[in-house]
Amino acid sequence: MIKFLLFFNLLFFGNFIPQEPVVADSTEIAENITDEKLEKADFDSDKIERYKSEKAFDYLDKIEEDSWWTRLKRWVNLKWNAFLQWLFGDYQTNAFWSAVLQALPYVLLVLVLGVITWLFIRLNPGNAVMAEPITGKVNLQKEEELVKRADISSLINQAISEENYRLAVRYLYLKSLRLLDQTEHISYRFQKTNEDYINEIKETGIKEQFTKITRLYDFIWYGDFPLSKERFEKVDREFTEMENSLKPGSNG
Repeated sequence: MIKFLLFFNLLFFGNFIPQEPVVADSTEIAENITDEKLEKADFDSDKIERYKSEKAFDYLDKIEEDSWWTRLKRWVNLKWNAFLQWLFGDYQTNAFWSAVLQALPYVLLVLVLGVITWLFIRLNPGNAVMAEPITGKVNLQKEEELVKRADISSLINQAISEENYRLAVRYLYLKSLRLLDQTEHISYRFQKTNEDYINEIKETGIKEQFTKITRLYDFIWYGDFPLSKERFEKVDREFTEMENSLKPGSNG
């Protein structure tokens, strides 16, 4: 029984008995190294140059220049970080607010570009084809057809009867363009802008009055300015004065 217990202990616990570490003979290793014959590697320089000239062995990636958008984002990011550093100093925000602050300049940039685009579309007087206003009940034709052939007076009266005063102002302005063209103060062309017509007019009085009604028209039509009956009557008087200045015998 005692022999069995000794055998059992040696079998399961023998690994826990400390043993002498095996130390390699350093002199033997050194002798083995010195006994080996070292030979200098010989490389063919011609082959190396040939390999260097082949594209298959060219592992250098081409460094692409940053696009203007990348440079713009980097510039905005640097300016924004400098602003935050000036504003908060070394104050550290949590991860959420840090992400919000990093994204904020790009959101503001998109909003600014959107506002600029909207203003350009709404206020550009050079748009040749003018869209029908949301409140308009009369289908609009192309401007050239309205100026050259349409019965604009009937369209004006119809718009007024329907209380669509913005549309009536549009027709009044097109009527003024027709009268200016007929009296040879301007040469109407579909692609011209309102500013072009202002510059064409030579007579000072007519030019000043046409400039006034052009500003009113741009503000009301392109700016979606709502018109009451009373306001329309005031605007209509300016167009009537424009029409009277173009009649024969007027001082212009």
